[in-house]
Amino acid sequence: MSGISCEEVLAEVELYIDGELGKVRALHLANHLATCSPCLHRAEFRAKLKEIVRRKCHTETPEHLVMQIRTIIRTNLDDPPR
Repeated sequence: MSGISCEEVLAEVELYIDGELGKVRALHLANHLATCSPCLHRAEFRAKLKEIVRRKCHTETPEHLVMQIRTIIRTNLDDPPR
């Protein structure tokens, strides 16, 4: 095995998929996934699910909201809080 448990992998697989782990930890997870097909299948499923949700749940931001946000940002840039 890879020195990391299935429980550890499954607890951090979302971070791994999102590229949010450090290089060493990501390498440990990758090594485990290369040798553990149940964990690999779960990781692949989660990655596919995240991609489907990302594609299907995308909505356009209403223009009036974009304008309000821009106004707030400009106001805060011109007069930063003290």
